[in-house]
Amino acid sequence: MTGALALLAGAGLLATGSLRLASRLASRSTATFLLGAYIVAWGQLVLVLWALSLLGQVSRWPLLGALAVVCAALVADTRGRSDVLARLRDAARELGRALRDPVCAVLAAAAAAALAYALALGLATPQNDFDTLIDHLWRAALWHQNRAAGYPDCACAPYINAYPPHGELGVLATMTLGGVDRYVTLVQAFAYVALPVGVVGVARGLGLSRRESLVGGLLVATLPVIALQASTAQNDLVVASFLVAAAALLLDRGWASPWLAAAATALAVGTKVTAVIGIPLLVAVALAAPLALARGRRLLAVVGGAALGSYWYAVNWWQTGSWDGGFPYETLERDVAATVARVLRSSVQFVELPGGVGRDRWLFVVAAALVAVGLVLRGRTRVAALAALLASAPVVTLEVRRYVDEAYVELWQALGRDDLAAEVGRDITRSAANVTWYGPLGALMLVTGLVVTLVTVRRGRLPRVAALLALAPLYWLVALSALLFYQDAAGRFFMAPMAVAAASWGLVARRRWAAWGLTSIAVTALALAVLNDTKRPSGLALLERPAPPSYFAEPRWRAQGKEVFVPELIRLVDERVPAGARIGLAITPSDPGYVVLGRGLRRFELFPSGRSDAPGASWVFASASARSPGRPKLCAAWSTLAAEPDGWTVYRRVAPRC
Repeated sequence: MTGALALLAGAGLLATGSLRLASRLASRSTATFLLGAYIVAWGQLVLVLWALSLLGQVSRWPLLGALAVVCAALVADTRGRSDVLARLRDAARELGRALRDPVCAVLAAAAAAALAYALALGLATPQNDFDTLIDHLWRAALWHQNRAAGYPDCACAPYINAYPPHGELGVLATMTLGGVDRYVTLVQAFAYVALPVGVVGVARGLGLSRRESLVGGLLVATLPVIALQASTAQNDLVVASFLVAAAALLLDRGWASPWLAAAATALAVGTKVTAVIGIPLLVAVALAAPLALARGRRLLAVVGGAALGSYWYAVNWWQTGSWDGGFPYETLERDVAATVARVLRSSVQFVELPGGVGRDRWLFVVAAALVAVGLVLRGRTRVAALAALLASAPVVTLEVRRYVDEAYVELWQALGRDDLAAEVGRDITRSAANVTWYGPLGALMLVTGLVVTLVTVRRGRLPRVAALLALAPLYWLVALSALLFYQDAAGRFFMAPMAVAAASWGLVARRRWAAWGLTSIAVTALALAVLNDTKRPSGLALLERPAPPSYFAEPRWRAQGKEVFVPELIRLVDERVPAGARIGLAITPSDPGYVVLGRGLRRFELFPSGRSDAPGASWVFASASARSPGRPKLCAAWSTLAAEPDGWTVYRRVAPRC
């Protein structure tokens, strides 16, 4: 309970100071006001954590104290000059008016349900994504152990030091204040809310109405990979929220908006390497935005923010002599044909139906029928027919994908490049936070939204920058394919360009039949992706039966153990090792050390070879890879357990000292 209260107190301090400062810095736009507060809050958190890290004081009470000091300073600085309550009331009124539109109301209800489910899933169940356990949480746990973020000398996973740190700093804050890893999901959950707000901000900057802007933002919130990641401790939503916020602030007329955009850019670059791909896009937005007089400031903001956020690459160079920290990369063929092949293979991945297993794909027809009935009852027969036809379209996705896969292979075979004719390959009905892309709505709107936006711009009804944003996914596709090897799970890297492109999706929804058809697809695809998550199934049987067991009922040892292949080790730890026990770890970079810490984040020490004792530890866990060429030679104060769970050797202290 103390941890939960501390977390609430920390969030309250961040929100209070950030909202007050944002009310002074941001323009009258509700979206940019909220985005400004989001960026200021993150900026506070990052600066406070780095300051405390220099002193080795990242723990609950110093962190709360530092946040309280910053909050008090911001409140004092804005005293008598802040109108937070008035702006929040205005925001509530504007939202209420927009939600009078039934389309907006349905989409908002679906997004709210997705957020509530993500919070329930993230708070009540253990994280079980491989990258999350091996990289993100392990890095934050090392910092939590050391009471400082930084570059720990850890042979257990040296490459995680190379990653930009901002996402894990947020995770560290939840661990520090909460005292457990239960709350790590809150970082991405907040980003899940910020991302559609950013889309609304971009749309308003382009001149779309409040209703059209809200439709675009809410449609983004229903996209499968975005909704699935809201319950995880990954960082793709976080970096996307920063990039989209930067784009929205660059389009805003507020006097301080360029500098908030600079902060958002710095936060993005300091979160994930893929944010660098977004810098040319932000530069283009800065140059193409309609506000010609502020063009120099906007350009300076992007360049300066990118330079500021790149500080971790300088740290990597200082520590390792390499800007990327010596991170191992796969060999990449850089000839034109190979790059084009990667572009085409990734394009094919947009054609998918996550969660549409077996008979469940017919739920699109069921939803279409319900929409049609509702519209007919309101006397909209023609609209009902067109909406139902559009809403039913995703049922042919599997057939379309088979055709596209075959066409890709035949293309390269016809060109005599059998080496590039490999099948794209993956189960397009599989739903999971790390492999899912954007579902039928994403594929449909990538094409339709682009065409409608280009036509509208050509007619002079939208600024040219709208066309630039609509083309962002295509630019990102080419840039990513030129820089990185092909990954069928790279969909999560496209969140930012998909979001800025979605800013003009409200144009498509101007036609009521299109609005209702897209809403039906969005809500159905969201439900299928979330409820039929293959890694974390809801247990709810839809049309396809029987449903797999609910993830909510799985113990930690099974939930995480299946992902990192050590279920019996985790089970032994959970059942036999006291929550407050200090442990020793003899592991290598390939070993999942994080799962041994438990939800309460046991204190630990790394146990190098040649040592005979682990002072203060009562248990030692040695992986099979760490035992080569021989087991750790512990003194007589230690007893070896007969069982070797999943090949690990477990030692228990039987005497106070050697």
